Amino acid sequence: MRLIFSIVLSAFILFHSNRSNAQIIITEINYNSDSTTNSGNWVELFNKSTAMVDISGWKIKNALNITYDIPSGTQLNASAYLVVVQDLIKFNSIHPSVTNKVGPSNVDFGNSGDNVQLLNASSAFVTSVSYSDSALWPRGADGYGRTLELNDYNGNQNDGANWFDGCMFGSPGAAYTPCNPDIDFSEINYNSNPSFDAGDWLELHNTTSSNISLNGYSMKDSKDSNIFFFPAGITLPANGYREVVQDVTKFITRHPNVSNFNGPFPFGFRSKGETIRLFGPDGKLQFSVLYDNKLPWPETPDSGGYTLELLDEHGKMNDAANWFAGCPEGSPGWPYAPGCNAGVNNLNNSDFNFNLLSNLVTNEVIVNVSGLNNSINSTLSLIDIYGRKTYEAPIYNGTTYLNTNNIPAGFYLLNLTEGLNSKTLKFATEK
Repeated sequence: MRLIFSIVLSAFILFHSNRSNAQIIITEINYNSDSTTNSGNWVELFNKSTAMVDISGWKIKNALNITYDIPSGTQLNASAYLVVVQDLIKFNSIHPSVTNKVGPSNVDFGNSGDNVQLLNASSAFVTSVSYSDSALWPRGADGYGRTLELNDYNGNQNDGANWFDGCMFGSPGAAYTPCNPDIDFSEINYNSNPSFDAGDWLELHNTTSSNISLNGYSMKDSKDSNIFFFPAGITLPANGYREVVQDVTKFITRHPNVSNFNGPFPFGFRSKGETIRLFGPDGKLQFSVLYDNKLPWPETPDSGGYTLELLDEHGKMNDAANWFAGCPEGSPGWPYAPGCNAGVNNLNNSDFNFNLLSNLVTNEVIVNVSGLNNSINSTLSLIDIYGRKTYEAPIYNGTTYLNTNNIPAGFYLLNLTEGLNSKTLKFATEK
């Protein structure tokens, strides 16, 4: 029966795959919710015509021929959306503000794939989507909290490349808009180069202007049994960063100036791609990312000595184009800084020693330097997170005290340059 069904479904796709002239189309599908944030199955319709369409008695049907009749009197205005909901109670628990919906449909969609059909009141074909959880279809919609969203409304609805997994829990009843997560994953180190192995680590970024307590938060990979609970009393500061590290000793060895981290976590990130998830104190999924090590994803983070860095915190999190290979060994605990000497303890193999008493300061930063060649001019520069040089002065062996009372709270870089050699350290000021 499985072989027969595959042949019939393939023929259906071949016949209808290029139809893009339908005025009512399918623009979003939720087929496999995360178990902690289950909104049930649902499908979003959109009227791309310039006139209202009466869709009374139109039908949603799956590959098993289970059908739902849209209620009498249902009219879909031009450029309007309608959500056909399987389970109203589940849906309302996740999307209480969505009112342009009908249901319950009781039409289930398969977790590994299905054929979602829209028929008119005469049961004539209007449009359909045959999705899958493999090949070119976005994987973040398969149980990891995101949904399938159509990219080009005039394109091929049966082309997996024309769909993306959008924001967490989708955007039912409305057009996709850029995401605004409170906490995102801004950097991933999943397979270090053996010569400078920091272990696996993940960077959390608080995108808001308020502190966020991580009490009760947890991190998992694709397996629910692989879990790390954040210790009590940990706060992710406003617009701040924090690392979660697999191996504390390895991490400190490679990044001795980074102190805003927790660990160890008792599992590793797979080199061939992985799902990483963040859960809130209520045990519910808040955020997820699926990365890969194959093109179009950057390849050098896979044992090449680089990390995956997020390009746009409001962008599509599972889109390879939204990630890039950042600096050698990454920039843990800090925003990415173009120039790539930031975050590496000794990029140019210079002989001098340069360290800070603390990388979190209130009134002054204390700089310890030794091994400088006195016959070479050396300078110390202060750079803000926008790359602006706000201070520069000669530097000598010994201890230097820099007053930070007159600079705003935030993240900064200190660059020491001795001839052609250069080292950069990072610190934060708080008021």
